[in-house]
Amino acid sequence: MITNLDAARTARRIRRAVIDFAFAGVAFLMGFGFLIAAGFIYTAERYGGFYAALWFGFGFLAISATILIAHRVIAAMRTRRRKREERSDQLRSMATAAAVAAAPALIRSAGWVGTVVIPLAAIAAYVIYQENRRPTGEYPDELDDDY
Repeated sequence: MITNLDAARTARRIRRAVIDFAFAGVAFLMGFGFLIAAGFIYTAERYGGFYAALWFGFGFLAISATILIAHRVIAAMRTRRRKREERSDQLRSMATAAAVAAAPALIRSAGWVGTVVIPLAAIAAYVIYQENRRPTGEYPDELDDDY
């Protein structure tokens, strides 16, 4: 019963926050639009309507080109990073498989000392690996989507 109340309160709080941010976003966009209009009117009075339209048009084209170029560069960097991580994971998997496959032969060749020391060393190596490996999924990259 208490859990249902908490969930309902949380849902109301989230819904209210979404509505508030939506209204704030609309007001921000309207204010920004009026600032652009004011700048255009000032430029048109000072230099003429044709030149004002020309400068504003080129300005917005330059802004959009800059945004698209930045997006392409960032997407390429993410792709390279993702491929590098995949190669690293594959290499780690192959090394682990090779070590597991070679372990019986190493244990047989090491004699009675190998039957005790090698498994303890493997356990210690695994513990060290678990402590030093990168956490997965704990803090996902928010902008990792290529949309």
